[in-house]
Amino acid sequence: MKKIIYSLLSILLCGLQSCVDLDMAPYNQVASGNMWSNAALTNQGVAGVYAKMRGWGVYSTSYSYNVVPFECLGMTGEAYRSIPYTSGTAGADNGFFSTMWKNLYEGVHRANDAIANLSEVGGGGVDEETRLRLLSESKFLRAYYYMRLNELYGRYGLGVPIYTEPLASVEDCTKGQSPESEVWDLIVQDLTDCINEPNFPDHYKEKGRACKGAAYALRGRAYLMQGAKYNYNNAVGKVESTTIDASLLRLAVADFEKVKGCGFDLFQGGYKELFTEENEACIEMIFSLQNISKPDYGSAIQKYCGTRSMMDRENNTGFSYYAPSPAIVDLYEYKDGTPFDWNDIIPGYFDVPALDRLVYFLRDTIADGQLVGGTALRKAVKNKMKVSNEHLYLSGGNEARLKKAWENRDPRLNYNVIMPYGEEFLGGDGDMYKAGNTTPVPYVYRWPVRQSSHSVKAQEAADWGVTGKYDLKQDGNGEAEFAYRHRKFVMEGYDCEYAYNSPIDEPILRYAYVLLMWSEALLQLDELDAAAEKVNMIRQRTSVEMPPYTFASKEDGLNKIRNESRRELINESVNFYEELRWGTLRETKYSTYMGYEPCAHTCNGQQSSGNGGVKWSETNDYSIFPVPSAEIEKNPNLKKTPGWLY
Repeated sequence: MKKIIYSLLSILLCGLQSCVDLDMAPYNQVASGNMWSNAALTNQGVAGVYAKMRGWGVYSTSYSYNVVPFECLGMTGEAYRSIPYTSGTAGADNGFFSTMWKNLYEGVHRANDAIANLSEVGGGGVDEETRLRLLSESKFLRAYYYMRLNELYGRYGLGVPIYTEPLASVEDCTKGQSPESEVWDLIVQDLTDCINEPNFPDHYKEKGRACKGAAYALRGRAYLMQGAKYNYNNAVGKVESTTIDASLLRLAVADFEKVKGCGFDLFQGGYKELFTEENEACIEMIFSLQNISKPDYGSAIQKYCGTRSMMDRENNTGFSYYAPSPAIVDLYEYKDGTPFDWNDIIPGYFDVPALDRLVYFLRDTIADGQLVGGTALRKAVKNKMKVSNEHLYLSGGNEARLKKAWENRDPRLNYNVIMPYGEEFLGGDGDMYKAGNTTPVPYVYRWPVRQSSHSVKAQEAADWGVTGKYDLKQDGNGEAEFAYRHRKFVMEGYDCEYAYNSPIDEPILRYAYVLLMWSEALLQLDELDAAAEKVNMIRQRTSVEMPPYTFASKEDGLNKIRNESRRELINESVNFYEELRWGTLRETKYSTYMGYEPCAHTCNGQQSSGNGGVKWSETNDYSIFPVPSAEIEKNPNLKKTPGWLY
């Protein structure tokens, strides 16, 4: 448990344990009554503005409502359960869109309430330095919420409604959309106010709070999004042109350069170590959502991406509900910078039908000339083969052949993903833990396995016969699923007190992300060498140490920047937003990409069963979120989103 003296979450906890309701008002009341009357309540009020970053989208704790971590919506992830947005069935009335809209605007209205009450001298009952700092934090958060609204719902010039004053109730939300450019102007102005405020610190004084470095990073992103517009045409399914505004891109570059001056840089203590509780406030983390290991105040990320072998001190395990995509795994290069190619490992790999490739991923049944495991294990392997592909199986060398695919690769691959027959994962076992044995259990990802949550005791039974390093436990109905699995943000051993409330903070802006955006801005300004230099800082950081890139052209550089972003930021829920911004989501998620059919149920990465399907909508434009039908019905001044059926 991390020690918290005066953090946002401690304020939040105090508020929830007292008579103060941090929702600040009933559902139909947006503004507060007496929240800003003294220092204690004012701090709780600002904590309430931060609190709306929880419980939606990337920070969701409810998979059942389809508000899932955004990672599985982008190129780098795959979902286990059916999600209407990815299966092409979500319409403007889908709860996913309305929940996002509602929560983001609740964040805006809370920020407006704070800004209104902190804008006057003496406001909030706090000293002047604190008032101005809290005012800046509230403006930063309003800019953040509006940025998400604008990039999801306001694309193509449409924009979203602008509210900058507190409202008495939701019935007062009657504005129509302001143009997209005006929303960007508000975002830039709020962030500029933050940057110009002397009492707003360069670097956060308390972990989890916004600061000037975060404002520069966010404003730089706002300039980048306007300065390089990738004009996607849904009718043809691709970007047809790029609109460049060099003046805005130079502003983006200037802002990104300022971030380092605020005290941020790449962490050099190791890429894997970066995503631990110990280093969550390191020099690289610019702005993060703070978590503590206490029910309802931690991250649920490892609940959904962790396996059944991940276990907390209450015998809770992960659900394996989303996983890395096979394409992102293939995207990690060899250590010498050569692109990975399955044909180097298994000649003619993609010539074999997708379902038949399963044979390459089956576990060995012979080792050193002796049978492996029990009769049930060997029968399970046999049942996964077809007569037509049985000759492709190496009974005593299947695992060794596959391991070669994970050797000599970009180190981030094994830091981020649990690979079949690769590095072990240290997890737990319920029976052993109940008996007082808290020694971490070593697991190796093999397939097939006996069942979705096969205990150590069940694996040691004579008919299965696995001891020592056990089979990684998976999720599934009856039989375990087979997919690549995330390591990043998934704790090992019994380090996590509550599996569904991880204490590791979730990075929203970190310096590597800034460098990637910085590189993109430089590239679009035709400064290819400078752009490559920024990417190479990431590639050559301690523990990664990949060969440097050179950019032969803008197209070459853009592809390399995007691929580096996909590799570096996997499972940070950045990729979906970026694919949407680049206009590449349909190409990388919904079309044949890197040899993989979308949701073809291939064995290497895709779920073997249970996946809900991936299909671009034939009736709606999934490159922009629709203004929800429910909002249109309540507010006739809102325009329906072009390209969507209502």
